[in-house]
Parts: sequence; C-alpha cells; structure tokens
Amino acid sequence: MFQSFETTARPELGPARLAALRAEMARASCAGFLVPRADCHMGEDVAPRDERLAWLTGFTGSAGFCVVLPDQAGVFVDGRYRLQVKAQVDLGAFTPVDWPETEAGEWIRARLTAGRVGFDPWLHGRDEIAKLEKALDGSDITLQPVSNLVDAVWADQPPPPLARIVPHPLEHAGEASEAKRHRLADELRRAGHRAAVLTSPESIAWLLNIRGGDIRHTPVAHAFAVLGDDARVALFVDAQSRRHRACPSGRRQRIRPPAALVPALHTC
Repeated sequence: MFQSFETTARPELGPARLAALRAEMARASCAGFLVPRADCHMGEDVAPRDERLAWLTGFTGSAGFCVVLPDQAGVFVDGRYRLQVKAQVDLGAFTPVDWPETEAGEWIRARLTAGRVGFDPWLHGRDEIAKLEKALDGSDITLQPVSNLVDAVWADQPPPPLARIVPHPLEHAGEASEAKRHRLADELRRAGHRAAVLTSPESIAWLLNIRGGDIRHTPVAHAFAVLGDDARVALFVDAQSRRHRACPSGRRQRIRPPAALVPALHTC
C-alpha cells in the first residue's frame, strides 16, 4: 500500500471548471452530467488522464462521483470521506452528499423536473445505469450516453498512458499462461459459453503473465481481452503505443478489430 499525504486538491479551480462543464452541457443539450471516479476498466486506481472527478471538484478520494445539474453539483461520498470532501471542494460550488444513504436517482429527481442527463458509457457499468434508470422511471428525466463532456473542457488533460508491456517471469507468476488459459477455457465450455470478455487490467495481467506501468503503483497495462473456449486470447491495446506486445504463446498476429473497440488487437 502506497500512501501520500501530499495535498493535491485545488478547490479554488473548481468553480471555473464547473462553469466550463455547464457550458459544454448546454451545447450538448444536457440538463445534467455524471462524473464518476472510475475509468473505463471500472477500477478505483486510475491514470492521471482519468482523474476527472479530482480535476473537476478537487476531491481526491478513491471512491465517489459527482452529479452536475444546471444549478447544483452534488459530490457523492461514503462515510470514509465525509470530512475530506468538505476540505477539498469549494462548498460554494459543490454540495457534499452522503452516499449511499442518498442515492443519485432520488437526488436528481428532487432537483430536476425534466431533461437529459448525460453519461460516458465507457465509465459506467450496465447495472449502475439500469438502477439509475429505474429510479428515474415515471419522470421526464432521461439518461443519455454522450461523449465525455469533462474531456471536452479539460484543455491540459494528460495523454493516455502508454507504458511498455513486458512478460512476467514464470518463476514469479507461478503458473504458465497457457495452463491458466486452458483451465479457464475448460470452465467456459462446461458452462456453455464460447468466450469471456475481460475488462480488468489486473485479470489480464494475471491471465497472460504480463506487466505494465500504466497506473502508478499498479503493475498493469490498460487493455481489454477476450478469452475464447479454445484458450486463445484476443488482446486489445492502444495502436499508437510503442509497447512490446507480449504473447505468452510466442505467437503474435495483427488483425483488424471491431470499430467499437480500441484500435489494436493481437491474438495469443
């Protein structure tokens, strides 16, 4: 566990950034926008590029989210961060909200009569959105997937992390990737599935015996993968990087991925 007591919150920057986001919301015809802590892998440990919640609000805790409406912006935090959030955000611009005692859906319904609430579909799980939709059911408020509006106003947003991907030695991994893949492929076939989609960098690092440095203090690379019932893995990584794409089987094949996924794909 790495812990730093360095103060990085900049509450004085929050109001101007919030105003810029609200202007972008108006251009996108959104009455609200959701700003989660998580990245597209749904992890709490995120790269600097994905620290949207901290950039907007000043809050640097490892869990929480912000709901931005035209005249209010709620920062939802659990019991661990009730004191921290009040010290890190401009309380004239942001309202701390006790979560999960107060859920986002009920909070939005009490403050918004109608309109579209935008969200970046890469940053929210299906169950999370379904729960929010259920809470808003019967109102004139709808959820709308949009491009990330924070990214649109974050002028100096850091670039995506592109650290090298390297093999993790077998003496440290303890089990060959091929053995892991075949073992899990057997489970897939027994369950009647053809493939499993892996979104967690930690899971991919374990399965393929690879390591990276995309997230500070976390030896993983930003990637997605699909494990087939034949024990082959399609690994999706950023095409712009100069990474070493390490395939445990030693076979590497460049193929064209679906447009909806990241632009480079290698199969092992």
